[in-house]
Amino acid sequence: MTATTGDSDAIRVLPAITPCAALRLAACRFFAILLAAYLLSGSARAVLVDPAAGPLAGALLEAIWLVSAGLLATALMPWGLLTPRRALALAVLTALALVVSDALVAVFLCGISVPRHFARFAQADGAIQAAAFLTALFLPLAVSLQRR
Repeated sequence: MTATTGDSDAIRVLPAITPCAALRLAACRFFAILLAAYLLSGSARAVLVDPAAGPLAGALLEAIWLVSAGLLATALMPWGLLTPRRALALAVLTALALVVSDALVAVFLCGISVPRHFARFAQADGAIQAAAFLTALFLPLAVSLQRR
């Protein structure tokens, strides 16, 4: 589809993005932001913070980072389209994708078995990290419920 101007220049007109496509794009962006935050904070924590200040301080700093990433990702949501039901689906699907990504990083980059890797969530620093992830994941749901 093209439109012409007075100068006879053809301008390509792109079709409008559908609501479904906007939601898929937002879901991918939400996942990408949380995954990037996790990879960056995990690397910084393992190399810099944990050796200097200990795993509990590292987990607390990482929690701030992860929740901040969740706030950013939540702010970028298409609020006219994100119902509480869709926000819940977003949280669950993103959580599943993050668990799979976390397991892949543990096995292929760190050389740690999956059970050993996930056993860390039974420790205090792992529980803090899990709570931060859950908070970040459910921020869109909280906001969508508040906006109703």
